[in-house]
Amino acid sequence: MKRKQSHRWMWLVPLLLCTALIAGCGDKQETLLYVGQSDNWKALLTVIHTADGKEEQQVLRLSYKSADIDSVYNVRYRLAGLAQEVSGSEDDMNNKSSIIHRTSCTGCEQRREDSTFTVTVDWSPNRNETFPVTFVRKE
Repeated sequence: MKRKQSHRWMWLVPLLLCTALIAGCGDKQETLLYVGQSDNWKALLTVIHTADGKEEQQVLRLSYKSADIDSVYNVRYRLAGLAQEVSGSEDDMNNKSSIIHRTSCTGCEQRREDSTFTVTVDWSPNRNETFPVTFVRKE
């Protein structure tokens, strides 16, 4: 008799699992894409807002547009317009097609579609370009 009673509650486990899965699927991130370019560089900035809106992740991808990647060295870059300025460097591109820089902040003011950014890239002997990065789409 006890065995029949335990089977009565067996339907509850799959129901709870399905409910948890559906609730988890409802949490959508918001992703904003920004693009900019100069004569020699292209920047793609991806900004991801977590579903709860408490955290923002940023991924900056800088790509050198020319095939002559071997001439690119001592790269220094800055991205202005986030909660704090992002900067980094690469001594040698080593045949990489792009530089990727990831950052995040919690509780910061989130970027929106009207946010604008400025990228400055210094490289090789005395080369420098500054260009805007603007919103292109939301995913």
